[in-house]
Amino acid sequence: MKLDAHDSMILELLQKDARMSLKDMAEASGLTSPTVSARLKALQEVGVVRGFGADIVPSALGQGVMFLIIRSRPSDVSAVADALAEMPLIREMAIAGGGRVIATAVFRSIAEQESVLNDIGSVPLVQEYDHYVHVETRKKEPLALVSEGAPVSMQCYYCKKVIEGTPHKIRLDGKDHYLCCPICEREYRKKYAEIKEKAASE
Repeated sequence: MKLDAHDSMILELLQKDARMSLKDMAEASGLTSPTVSARLKALQEVGVVRGFGADIVPSALGQGVMFLIIRSRPSDVSAVADALAEMPLIREMAIAGGGRVIATAVFRSIAEQESVLNDIGSVPLVQEYDHYVHVETRKKEPLALVSEGAPVSMQCYYCKKVIEGTPHKIRLDGKDHYLCCPICEREYRKKYAEIKEKAASE
């Protein structure tokens, strides 16, 4: 799957203003509102658009921000990331190469800042970490570079691997689901049915 001119226009408009109405997007892109809505839904379903949210400035609420580089053995980095994800003051986190986790944390007081650092230091598999307090933001642009013809990488809904070639698309309860192969499709249908059956019995 590749982005066409209309998809890339919709994404560029959203990056500029996530609050833009479907009507305004339709006028700017030369499409109808229902078409924009359908394309936007499809982009969400394949994982290109993750969500829509307000960009709230922590400092405006009296909160500090610090950046963290946490090191562990490469074989332990996933477990370390799982432990860090449980800490509510860590707001953003990514696994990088070389057994490193890059994280952003917020704090409302020096005590909270020290608490976050103590919690990180108490994770058994963490070897060492550095922290840097945010001073000033000089640039912030949307991460994704949007262009017509850009390939869209989709993850298999079952095994979570990147789908190579044409995905197997199935429709369940009015929503499209994408799988990488017939085996994953069969297992996913089975798992989906089990979840529905369990939900119905509760």
